[in-house]
Amino acid sequence: MENLYEKTIAIWSQTDLKLNEGISLDLISQMESKLDFKFPEDFKAFYQKVNGFVDFEWNKDMFSLWSLERIYEECKSDQNSNYIPFCDYLINSHAIGYMRNADGIFINTINEKICETFDEFIGLLSINSEKLY
Repeated sequence: MENLYEKTIAIWSQTDLKLNEGISLDLISQMESKLDFKFPEDFKAFYQKVNGFVDFEWNKDMFSLWSLERIYEECKSDQNSNYIPFCDYLINSHAIGYMRNADGIFINTINEKICETFDEFIGLLSINSEKLY
């Protein structure tokens, strides 16, 4: 998936989307401890390259990929402690993330699985798939 990551990051960079620099595995592990949640390896690999979008930036399709810091802040204030969001659409119309008790990636408003892996999610995000809406 390395090629998908590089291609997606290059496209985002060409559109002047502001990206956070990657984050170390040590900082990811610290955040996992705070959240009491283990992120999958593909998520960690991507976040070592890009720690989400700067602040509340969004791509041309109005998706915002969150930094680990924002993930933590959103989880602290969210009533659904079973859900770990990492992305939102249309200024939080809905969020996309992990469920603590199920494998895969879900849309929070309908608790519907949209894909199995973070790699698959990045692929869907890069083509603005209808599955994300």
